[in-house]
Formats: sequence, structure tokens, C-alpha cells
Amino acid sequence: MSDGALIESMQRFYNAIARRSPDLEFINYGFVDDPDRPSDDLDLLRMCRRLYETVLQPFPVTAGVVVEVGCGRGGGAKLLLEGKPDVRYVGLDLSADHLDLSRRRLAPRPFTHVAMADAASLPMATGAADVLYSIEAAQHFEQPERFYREAARVVRPEGWFLLAALWPPTRLPDASLESAGFRIIERRDITANVVASLDRTSHLRQELIDSLDLPERFRPLLLSWAGVRGTPSYDNLATGAMRYVHYRLQR
Repeated sequence: MSDGALIESMQRFYNAIARRSPDLEFINYGFVDDPDRPSDDLDLLRMCRRLYETVLQPFPVTAGVVVEVGCGRGGGAKLLLEGKPDVRYVGLDLSADHLDLSRRRLAPRPFTHVAMADAASLPMATGAADVLYSIEAAQHFEQPERFYREAARVVRPEGWFLLAALWPPTRLPDASLESAGFRIIERRDITANVVASLDRTSHLRQELIDSLDLPERFRPLLLSWAGVRGTPSYDNLATGAMRYVHYRLQR
């Protein structure tokens, strides 16, 4: 599939889901702090928020320009911007419906802007960002190495890149990130925490897919996209074929 065809396919996919679940702030795999501790907590939204908190905290700046690549529905941006009036936020995404939801969710906060963009060609000036982050999006990028290089171009010297995504354990992007110009300050494998979240919320994720009322032929893809137990995406994480890793990187 060509880059253009892949982008168009992803746009249609996320637009369709956004139109059917506009009130949902987050759709990610979530995070459980202690995966070995039994819990009756089945709050899907809280676990999705916790993933963002885990990747973004402590946030490295209190002011400046912050860019999110794959901003989705704006739930992560809203969480990040609470109590940070001096942050200027730019959210980038491929889905027009995601961008519309983000605009509505972030309004009327000043100094925010969202735009459609491909991760391989960021519409930002060189050195414009104090922090750039991307959570659970890079595994979908057709050209991740180009994204890392673009991130290094956009982030100012001594600026930060916070990245969380899924990779095969033999293809972690350490070398590509360093080659792009970043120093790895921290690398944390959070696969067990994410699998615990998927285990505890699998039935809620399945209910969400059912509520979208999309054609039945899309159901297997949607269930796997949501990380429902027993699907390929869940099995890959549960067996270690894929790892969920988050990086704190500095230019």
C-alpha cells in the first residue's frame, strides 16, 4: 500500500469511529500501576488517563511550545494543559474528525492550535518546539524513522521528546532515535502494566466496539484495534511478541 493510500485508509478508519463515539476522551490501551495486585477497579477512562500521566509526568517544562503528534480526540491535551497556562499547544493528527473533537474539547483555551499533518512531514519550523510527544501512535506510522528525524528537527536543542508506542523486542528504535539526534534519558518497558489494563477492561472495550454499530465485517479489526483479549494485538503483547515502551529523550 502506498503512503497516500495508507494515510487515506487511516483517516477513514478514525473518522468513522470518532463520529460514533464523540464523547469518549481517550481510546488507548491504558495503564495499571501494579499489574500484580488484584483490583476491582474497572474504570476504562481512568486507566487511559493513567497512561498519559505515566508518559508525560514529570513534564519537563512549565512554559513554551508543546507539540503532540497523534493528538486524537484532545483528551490527552486537556489533561496535560490543566494548570499550565503558559504552554502553547499544537496538536497534529490525520483525522479531520479527531481534530474537530480536539478543537471543541480544548475551547476556549488560548494558545492552542490543531492541524492535519503527516508524522513524516511536520508543519513546524526547525527548533520551534520545547517538547514534542506522541503516545500510542508511532506503531501506525509508515515511515517511523522519518518521524524521528522530523521530531529531532522540530525540537530545539536541549528540548524534549516523549515517545510511547509498540515495537517488536528485536526492533526497538534506540539506534534510530540516537541517529536522529536524541539522547535516551530513560527507557521503560511498560508492557505488563498495559496488558493488565487490557485484561481488566476487555469486556468494556468489546462493549465499546459493539456500540459503534459498524458493519460486521469490520468487527475483527475493531476488536483487535481496541486490544480485546484473544485478538492478535492483545496476544502479541501478552506473549512478548510486541513490547510497549516509553522513552524520555533529549536533543
